[in-house]
Amino acid sequence: MPYLELMILLSRYIFAGFGLIFIVLVFSYMKPFISYSLGQPQQKNTLLYICISFLHLGGTAILFGKAPSLAVRQGILFNSIVFFAVMTLARWMIKLLKRQDELIIWHIIFFLIDVSYIMLERLNHTEATKQIVWFILGMSIALFLPNLCSRLIRPKYKVLYMILTIGMIVLPFIFGEAKYGAINWVQIGPIGFQPSEFGKVTFIMFLAAHFHEFTYKEHKMKELLIACGITGFILLTLVIQRDLGGALLYGLTFLVMLYIGTKKAFLPLLGIIGGVGASFIAYMLFGHVRVRVQAWLDPWADIANTGYQVVQGLFAMGTWGWFGSGLTRGIPTTIPIVTTDYIFAAVCEEFGNLFGLIILLCFLALILQGLKAALIQLDDFSKFLCVGFVVILGLQTLIIIGGVMKLLPLTGITLPFVSYGGTSLFVSLGMMGILTYLIRKTLKFARKEGETYEE
Repeated sequence: MPYLELMILLSRYIFAGFGLIFIVLVFSYMKPFISYSLGQPQQKNTLLYICISFLHLGGTAILFGKAPSLAVRQGILFNSIVFFAVMTLARWMIKLLKRQDELIIWHIIFFLIDVSYIMLERLNHTEATKQIVWFILGMSIALFLPNLCSRLIRPKYKVLYMILTIGMIVLPFIFGEAKYGAINWVQIGPIGFQPSEFGKVTFIMFLAAHFHEFTYKEHKMKELLIACGITGFILLTLVIQRDLGGALLYGLTFLVMLYIGTKKAFLPLLGIIGGVGASFIAYMLFGHVRVRVQAWLDPWADIANTGYQVVQGLFAMGTWGWFGSGLTRGIPTTIPIVTTDYIFAAVCEEFGNLFGLIILLCFLALILQGLKAALIQLDDFSKFLCVGFVVILGLQTLIIIGGVMKLLPLTGITLPFVSYGGTSLFVSLGMMGILTYLIRKTLKFARKEGETYEE
C-alpha cells in the first residue's frame, strides 16, 4: 500500500518533532538545574500527555496497517487500547489524589514505556503482551504500595533490608535456572523472575540506612568494614552465578553511595582499583568474559560468530541516520536478543538516532528529578534513598547503552523501562513509586510552610 509507506516515511519526522517538543517541555521542570519556563505546570502536563498519546496512536496505526493478518491486527489493537487505558487511568488517579507534583516523573516514564511497547509490538507480539501485564502490576504497586507500607521505609529496618538483599541474591542457588550462561533466574511454578532485580531496591535501602547512621557512629571503621563485607559477599555471589552485569551494577552503586555517605574520595578510588583487579581475574577465569571483551575490542575479527551481535547493533544505529528507516521498515530482528540487550539499537534504527538521543535525555531528566527530590528531603535517610535510586538507574542506563554503542564490553542487563523484562519493569516502577512517595511526604510538610516543589 503506497499510502501507508508514505505515512511511515513522514512519521519519522513527525515522531522526532513530537519527541523534541516532549523533551523541551520536560526540561522546563528541571529547576534549579535548568531555568526556563514554558507556562503553567497544568498546561505543560497536558501537552506532555498529548505528545505521548500521539506517539502511541501513530505507532499503533503503523503496526496495525503493516500487520499480516486480521488476528494479528486484533491483538495489536487490543494491546494498544489496554496500554493507553492503563496509562490514562493512572494519570487520572494521580490528579484525583492531588499528586500533580509527581506527574512530570510519570510522564517521562510513560513516554519510555510507550516507546518500549511500540518497539516490542513490532518485534514480538507475545513479549509486548507480557510487558503490558507487568506494566499494570508495576503501576498498581508503585502508586499505592509505598503509602500502605510507609512504616517499613525507615532506617531502623536496616537489618531487614540486609537480610532481604542477601536472600534475593542467594535464591538462585536454590531455585535457579541458567539463562544465557548465568544462574540468575528463578522459576517457582509458573512464575519466573530475576531475584537480583528485587535485591537492587533492598540493597539501596540498606545502604541508605547504613550511611544514615554512619555520621552518628563513633566506630566508623567498623561500620565501613560491615558495609564493605556485605557488599563483597553480594558481589562474590553474583560472580559465582556468572551474573557479571549485576555484579558491576551493584559494585558501582556501592562505590557512589560510599562516596556520598563518607565524603572521602579515596575510598571509592580504592574500590575502583580493586574492581579493576577483580575484572582481570574474571577475564582469566571465565571464557565467556574473554569472548565479550574480544568482541568489544574487535567484533570484525569474528563477524559471523562472537562479534555478530555487536556488529549488527552498530549497523542498525549507523545505517539510517538521524531520522531512522521508519517504523517497520528496518531489520532489527537480525540482532540477537534484540528485545532485551539491544532494544536501544532497534529504536535508533527505526525511529532514528535523534529519537535515541531523546530517550537518553529522558533518563537524564529522571536523574535530575531524583536529585531534585533529594534536595528537598528533611532527613538523611530519605536523601540517600532518592540519590541511590537515581544512581542505580543512571548506572544501569550507562552500562547497557555503553555496551550497545561499543564504548564498554556488553553486559546482560536491561535498559530500564525500555527493554523487555517483566522483573526489570516491575522493580523500576517500584523504585519510582518510593521516590514519588518521598516527594509527596516532604511536600505535605512544605505546603504548611507555603512552599512548592518548583520552588
